[in-house]
Amino acid sequence: MGLLSKGQDVELIKRILDNNDRKAADELVSRYYKCVYKHIYIKVKDEETGMDITQETFIAALRGLGSFNDAKASFKTWLTRIADNKVTDYFRSRQYHESIVTQIMDDTLPETADERAGTETSVLDKLSYEEMEKMYGHHKNCEWETFRLKVYEGYTFGEISASQGVELSTVKSRYYSMLKRVRKEWDYLE
Repeated sequence: MGLLSKGQDVELIKRILDNNDRKAADELVSRYYKCVYKHIYIKVKDEETGMDITQETFIAALRGLGSFNDAKASFKTWLTRIADNKVTDYFRSRQYHESIVTQIMDDTLPETADERAGTETSVLDKLSYEEMEKMYGHHKNCEWETFRLKVYEGYTFGEISASQGVELSTVKSRYYSMLKRVRKEWDYLE
C-alpha cells in the first residue's frame, strides 16, 4: 500500500455520503483492503476467518461512514479501530468457542478417518438407524442432524457445512458432541 492522501480519503468519503457513489466506495475499500486484511489475519491466524472479518469491517465502516470525523483520526486509524472491534467480537463469539472445542476434540479423538469410523461403528453396528432415530431424531437438533448426515448418509464435513450454511468448525463440533453423547449413553454396548 503506497502513501495515501488524507485529502483523497476525505474526498472519496464525501462522494459516498453525498452521492451514494459506488465507484468511490470500491476505491476506498480497495485502497485499504490488503492492509486491513493483514492486520486482522495477524490476530486470528486463519485465512478464511480473516477474510470474513475483513468483509464485516468494511461493511460496518461503509454503514457508519457518517460518523467518521477526520479531525479526530485518519480514515486508516478509524478503520483499524473497527477491525479491532470486529476481531474482539469474533473472539467472544460462539463460532470461535466452537472452533476451540473442535480443535480439542480433534486432538483427543483418533487421528485418521478410518480410526474414527472404527470407533463409530463399534457402537453403531449394534444399533440400527431406526433405534438411533427413535432415540435422537425427535429432538430435531442440529447435532443429531449433522451426525445422521455424516454417519448414515455418508456426507463429508465440507458437504454438511455447505448444506447447513455453517462453518466447518461448527459441523465438526456438532458431530463430535453427538458422537460423545452416543458413546456415553450407549457405552454398555461396547
